[in-house]
Amino acid sequence: MTKFKNFYETTKHKLWVFYYILKMCFVLLKRAFVHDLSKYSKYEEPYFRKYVSRLKNCKYGTGQYQSLLSAIKPALDHHYSKNSHHPEHHKNGIDDMSYFDILEMLVDWQAAGKRHKGGNLKKSIELNSKRFGYNELMKQRLLKTAQELKILD
Repeated sequence: MTKFKNFYETTKHKLWVFYYILKMCFVLLKRAFVHDLSKYSKYEEPYFRKYVSRLKNCKYGTGQYQSLLSAIKPALDHHYSKNSHHPEHHKNGIDDMSYFDILEMLVDWQAAGKRHKGGNLKKSIELNSKRFGYNELMKQRLLKTAQELKILD
């Protein structure tokens, strides 16, 4: 009877873990559907329509990039206020973000890199460690997660 009880308890545990992982997947799926919907709003769309092609042709983190960000600041301020996957959304940046926010942020950086000349997630993680002030441990976790997702350039 003990062997069966152990099998039953282990299986029950595995099913609970399965259930909670599915819950995590549904949270991520919802985030995928609603990601950046604010970019279609009247507060952001005109700016992104005008500047997205210019952003595409500049290198992330350069002076030209920073200049374009300044030009669309009203749209970015609105965007950051509506989207928790951006460190700028939170008073204390990444330190206030959930793991879901951080995962969405990571894949957002990967997707954004595909739109920039010379985009590279590894470089973005490095540059953003300075921009957002996260520590070496966070940097390594982001790199490891990107590696597990097979999205590291």
